[in-house]
Amino acid sequence: MKFLKKHYKLLVFILVCLSIFLIFKENNNHNINYTAIGDNFALGENAYGQVDYGYSDYIKDYLSENLKLNKYTKAFSKKDASINSLYQDISLNKKVLQDGKIINIKQTLRESNIVTISVGLNDLIYKICITNNLTESKLDEIISSIELDFNQLIKEIRKYYKKDIYIIGYYNIDSNTNKYQDAIKKLNKIYQSNSEVIYIDTYNLFKNNQEYQPNFLNYYPTKEGYKAISKEITIKIAKTLEKK
Repeated sequence: MKFLKKHYKLLVFILVCLSIFLIFKENNNHNINYTAIGDNFALGENAYGQVDYGYSDYIKDYLSENLKLNKYTKAFSKKDASINSLYQDISLNKKVLQDGKIINIKQTLRESNIVTISVGLNDLIYKICITNNLTESKLDEIISSIELDFNQLIKEIRKYYKKDIYIIGYYNIDSNTNKYQDAIKKLNKIYQSNSEVIYIDTYNLFKNNQEYQPNFLNYYPTKEGYKAISKEITIKIAKTLEKK
């Protein structure tokens, strides 16, 4: 009793500090807003042409399990998205319906803590397909035009979002003929060289694990492939969350 009387004020102070800490911790657990934007990969299209569970969904699960997730959306991702179409969506402030509410992309980006992007492959394939007699110099011209468009897209995103941007690179989509191998390597270099984004290497990941892409008539990953991509991203995200 004498000890309690003597140290009463100190004990009260400790209890108050503990209460504040617990309240702060509780209120800040669910504080991550995660947005996935881009093409079919961001949507989670699988090797059989169906939109299923993709890498962004596995990242969402990771954030939920670690008591960090507040909001998640991939509603601004769309099939066959290009760099320019994504740029237009942002500049024109595209609106979508999610969970009974209309949300717009600019506000969503402002409120986001994590953004992942998959975009550029559709641009590359289209430009190659419409080019007659594809030479090394013509491929370099294609890559240069894609780089200009990509840099413009990142600048537009940076108007509304200042935190980490994770850009998912692409793997060799045709390992039978290697038709696109050099082109995809050059596309990935665009992402690797941009200081505004964090590059996620899937090229070597899929090269060493061919079961991630079993259907050679369709180049989208299996669930295991998407899980593997998400793991590469969450490793980098975890390092950021540890600093919070």
